[in-house]
Amino acid sequence: MPIYIISEAKPKLGALVKQASAGKTIYLLNGKDMVALVPARPTHDQISNLDVPEINRRLATSEQTPSAPWARGDAARLAKKVLRTKPVR
Repeated sequence: MPIYIISEAKPKLGALVKQASAGKTIYLLNGKDMVALVPARPTHDQISNLDVPEINRRLATSEQTPSAPWARGDAARLAKKVLRTKPVR
């Protein structure tokens, strides 16, 4: 997972775009903000007959895993839970 600070990425942008076009995900960091440089597919290349129920089932399953993205307030709830926990001696 290559991560580049914006100042490092600027002179290499052409090469990074070629890598992303080849399917490699490149992460760009600007202070606290991080974005991914990924290949974009034209709409005419996308699959037209999607299995929507299967996609929804897989999305619902992925949201229940530990690697699912955090929702708003998750970090605050976790922090409060940790602060309420008594240290083990």
